[in-house]
Amino acid sequence: MSQDAQTVTGDHVVGTFNSGAGSPIVLILHMDTVYPVGTLAGRPVRIEDGRLYGPGVYDMKASHVIALYALRALRELNAVPQREIRVLFTSDEETGSHTSRQLIETQARDAALVMVMEPALSNGKLKSSRKGVGDFKVTALGHAAHAGAEHKRGINAIEELAHQVLRLQSFTDYARGVTFSVGDIRGGGVTNVVPDHAYLLVDTRVTSMADAEWVTKVIYGLKPVLPGASLQVEGEFNRPPMECDAQRLAVFARVCEIGRAVGLALDHGPSGGGSDASFTAAMGVPTLDGFGAVGDGAHAVREHVLLSSLPERAALCAAVIKDFGF
Repeated sequence: MSQDAQTVTGDHVVGTFNSGAGSPIVLILHMDTVYPVGTLAGRPVRIEDGRLYGPGVYDMKASHVIALYALRALRELNAVPQREIRVLFTSDEETGSHTSRQLIETQARDAALVMVMEPALSNGKLKSSRKGVGDFKVTALGHAAHAGAEHKRGINAIEELAHQVLRLQSFTDYARGVTFSVGDIRGGGVTNVVPDHAYLLVDTRVTSMADAEWVTKVIYGLKPVLPGASLQVEGEFNRPPMECDAQRLAVFARVCEIGRAVGLALDHGPSGGGSDASFTAAMGVPTLDGFGAVGDGAHAVREHVLLSSLPERAALCAAVIKDFGF
């Protein structure tokens, strides 16, 4: 069991076939979901109109089924390639992969192909690019004072933070693919004291490393608005962007040929979410994402997978492993 100040995670699991037999094919999956323990009691799994509904079924429990059945099929058909195959299950992807990143990079080093088993886009497309994800904390420091008798002497840290929230949100540029989302604000504690401390947490997403550097510069360059207030900034990009480059397009073209052989017409597209694919792509390792199930509603009440997509994606997964394995 691994623990840090923010989260507790379970063990990470690595399964290996043909150990030591050439550059490996690596499948990456995560076992964790965004849902707290007990969610199933209120939202039990159900099947309706060809869809399987339930917390985490799309992101990404169905992917486990797809990967395991693909490997089982290859074994039963005596078609497991001689190349080494590694299957990595992590337990902290949804919270930033803080304890698994080093393991992911170690397992993927010198890989012939990394197949990230995140779910497909809702239209079934594979994911050829991913946004980079940055998490930052901005703390405002003011001066405490009695909210009635000495209100003038106070410097309200929450008021200062309000200015910074509006400033940060204003940097969002959808055309550029840059977003800022202030998602957590805390400060003060009692109403009869002018608060001297408040902080916010902001999620940032970018499509390029150049924009990741720009966003970091912008946040660390924030200036206080209220006279006497000060700011402290912490944080960084914990996932680099996975850009759709020539290498990724070449891998996709090969996967398309494999898909046609099993009766699937494939396409690719960008994803605004982050995944472990960003780590392996940044290493220069051939990486393609979105081999998991077709569905929709990740992290939401309507989360579901199309049951018909499970055998299709398992067949695709098996065919890709076999083709890249020789």
